[in-house]
Amino acid sequence: MEEILNIQEGLELVSGDKELYKILLDTYLEENKFDPEALKKLLQKKEFEAAAKIIHKTKGASYQIGAKKIGDKAQFLEDLFRGKISPSAAEKSLEELESLVNDFAADYKKCLLEVEKARLL
Repeated sequence: MEEILNIQEGLELVSGDKELYKILLDTYLEENKFDPEALKKLLQKKEFEAAAKIIHKTKGASYQIGAKKIGDKAQFLEDLFRGKISPSAAEKSLEELESLVNDFAADYKKCLLEVEKARLL
């Protein structure tokens, strides 16, 4: 099973600066508020570019702390919403899209728990 948060990788991204890493973790929790219901509403209205922008922010923040699995899943969703993957979001059913969002949201929730724990190290 692939880990959600790789603390060692996150620390390497900040040259081992533990204080800076903790700041990034705090910022991730405070500023990276992924709301799956808001995303689903955009998908219902077929506002795929707006959905891509929401997921893009989560992608960048996740990679920055060593949460590669979340970043990779967010990259996939962003590409899907922007039509870079076939079939694109416009070609998928709403149920399929909501299932992908639910899967992402479940892993994102796990990531938040791991970030909380990592802040205490």
